[in-house]
Parts: sequence; C-alpha cells; structure tokens
Amino acid sequence: MKGVDKLRAVKEKNNSSWDELCQYVKKEILKYDDNMKFPKNLALKLQGLKKGQFVANNNHEVNACYDDYTLLCTFKLCKNKITNYLHDNDKKIQDENHKINLIIKMIEPEINDVYLRLQRAEKTMAKVENETFENQSNENAEYVKKTKEVNDNMKKLF
Repeated sequence: MKGVDKLRAVKEKNNSSWDELCQYVKKEILKYDDNMKFPKNLALKLQGLKKGQFVANNNHEVNACYDDYTLLCTFKLCKNKITNYLHDNDKKIQDENHKINLIIKMIEPEINDVYLRLQRAEKTMAKVENETFENQSNENAEYVKKTKEVNDNMKKLF
C-alpha cells in the first residue's frame, strides 16, 4: 500500500507542475483569461518539447527528457522577448496556431541553456549542503562601555 501512495504522490506532483506550466503560458504569455480554453495544439507542442520533438508523438523517437520545471523556467526567462515580439507583430500573426508556433520557435533554442543552468545550480546546492561548518566559530567581542554615567548636575539639565 505504501508503494501505491508514493506513486500517487509523484503523479500529483507531476500534475501540479504540468498545470503550473500550462497556467503560466496561458495567462502570462498568451494573455488568456479564465474563460478561455487552453489550446490543445499548445498542450501537444509542450509535451513534444519535453521529449525533444516538434509535437508529442509516441511513434517517434524521444530526443530529450526535460521536466516541466525546466520548461517553466525557460518560458519565464523568455517572457519579455516573446511578449514584445507578439505585440510588435500582432498584425502579421494570422491565428492562434501561428502564434503558438512562433512561441515554440522562440523557446526551443533556449531550453538546453536553461537545463544546464538548473543542473549547475543543483550541483552547487548539493555541494553546499554536504559541506560542514563545524570548524568555524563565531566569537563576538564583548561590549565595553566607554562613556561614564551622567553626572548629577547634568541630569538636572535634561
């Protein structure tokens, strides 16, 4: 029973990270509100990006294995570039599929760089966590008062 609970917890974590990615792209990149449907084409493209494919397809070879967090970080890193481009070229963009293809085209070259950054950060964190700081001590200096008590004559002035 414990194995099933662990599997369920992992699946819920994966679903929440996928949902976070989809919500970020929907609201921050596409500027859709809650009344608008998340495009199925975009979901397939995001699943494809995770596998290093153009579109998610189980019949094709998997070229990469990125997690949702890596894609989310990539979108956050490229948000300004994407939104500026979409705003400046609004008249040229034909429809929703065209917009999605442009977004994926801007994100795809950045994924490997973000993945490597995240790997370096993870290694650094692991290195810091494994370090011990027992040999370092913090001996504070004792405070020594240099002024004298206020004279009785001075107390009357205040």
